[in-house]
Amino acid sequence: MLEPIRRLRLVLRQAERVARWSTAPSKWARPGLGAADDGITYPHRIYERTVRIARLDPEANPRLEAGKRTNLALAAPYFDGLVLAPHAPLSFWRALGRTSARRGFVEGMELRGGCVVPAVGGGLCLLSNALFEMALTLGWLVLERHGHSMEAIPPAPGTVWGIDATVFWPHVDLRIAPREGDARLSVRIAHGTLRLAVHARSPAAYDCKLHTLDDRTYLRRSGVFRENRIVRDVIRRAGGECIESTVVARNRKRLLTRDERGGCTTCGVHECARRP
Repeated sequence: MLEPIRRLRLVLRQAERVARWSTAPSKWARPGLGAADDGITYPHRIYERTVRIARLDPEANPRLEAGKRTNLALAAPYFDGLVLAPHAPLSFWRALGRTSARRGFVEGMELRGGCVVPAVGGGLCLLSNALFEMALTLGWLVLERHGHSMEAIPPAPGTVWGIDATVFWPHVDLRIAPREGDARLSVRIAHGTLRLAVHARSPAAYDCKLHTLDDRTYLRRSGVFRENRIVRDVIRRAGGECIESTVVARNRKRLLTRDERGGCTTCGVHECARRP
């Protein structure tokens, strides 16, 4: 009985989010494309980051890794060139639309039902993770963010744990916006990397510092869990005033074991892929 109830709740959440897009079009408008980057309208590059697409851990599944590369290459053009502003935020799903095989998306890695499963459009969280990190670095407004419930890939040493953003059509979204002014987003896939950049009319006005609270790891019947809160201090460069200190992420994740990281493609159990 529990499974049908979960599916009904999922359908209701999806329908509610799509209805919001229609009933409040000004709040949920699709982001607009700007003119070609001429270096004059947006002369200041205020952010740049290159992210390797391939996983290097031995548990990475080659077929799902290939699917992730395909899906990112298809998704990137929908974000490249978007002009964002406080009144015109980025919604991941309003920019991209629903992923489907008809549009060319293929199976990649997705975290679902407590496991790593193949799913059409899987792997796009690499992009949503990068966009969320960009927003935190620039001091942008985080209007909606959902953390992953599992950790399949251990973070790199020395990084802040929990800077990620999962997306699931259409109600689990990532929505971010510049704090002030407008900015042009650049998203490219090249040489096995995701290249993300932001250009603005004025130089960057803020510096940001991240720190964590209540970081702990503990054992439950269902596995090992880790949780924390990430706090961001937004500091105005002109004068050094801290204008905001807020919790920008609350995380609680089950840490998958090495055997679990291969997922349904290696364990032979496929019930988890059918869970809502």
